[in-house]
Amino acid sequence: MANMSPKAKRNKRERLIQQYGPYCCYCRKYLPREQMTIEHLMAKRDGGSNAIENLRLACFYCNHSRHNNI
Repeated sequence: MANMSPKAKRNKRERLIQQYGPYCCYCRKYLPREQMTIEHLMAKRDGGSNAIENLRLACFYCNHSRHNNI
């Protein structure tokens, strides 16, 4: 998540945990904090933003295997 300070990233992660729980948004696997990645529903290159509405938590595998397939 380019252009975000580490503190802003932590705050977004905490808001996502509160809103959706500590689970991957795709496979629903429980995610310990060290395994959480922040997923953009609409990629920034496609006009997506770092707004909380465009972000979800995902496991590394789901986040990096989906590319532009969804």
